[in-house]
Amino acid sequence: MKEFLIFLPLTILYLALKSALFPNIPAPDIPLIIIFYMALLRASVEGVLLAFIIGYVEDTLNGWIIGSTSFSLVFIFLAVHLLAKRVHFSTPTMKGGGAALFTLFKGLTLYIIIRLVNYDVPFPGSIIFQAILTGVFAPPVMLLLSRISAWASPGAFKGSEN
Repeated sequence: MKEFLIFLPLTILYLALKSALFPNIPAPDIPLIIIFYMALLRASVEGVLLAFIIGYVEDTLNGWIIGSTSFSLVFIFLAVHLLAKRVHFSTPTMKGGGAALFTLFKGLTLYIIIRLVNYDVPFPGSIIFQAILTGVFAPPVMLLLSRISAWASPGAFKGSEN
């Protein structure tokens, strides 16, 4: 629960800064990396709730169709959790590749939802660049998230302390 209370404000701050100051500059998909990390950490209602809330906030701040990003992030959370039972995301390459793959999935899902609502939009080629950026930034961001999680609950891993 402590991760929820820390990651949600950080994500809202990131999304607010990105949508207000840097709306057209490609940036890594930090909310997706957080959801990816939470799905690898453990499956919980907290993770699904965080994915839904982050998606809703992202839709609201970016002016997208409400619920489209929420749907994508909740689906990604569940897919990563199920995929992690078969694939080990233990190396930085696997974490980066997984985050890049799911960034492509999120972008394509949002594009399909927008097209289904009858908006005539061209295919955004920036999805590929954003996936590459997210893949590159995923391992260090996940390392930072694990350190924040350890800081939030310092008694969780006491090791050989007597």
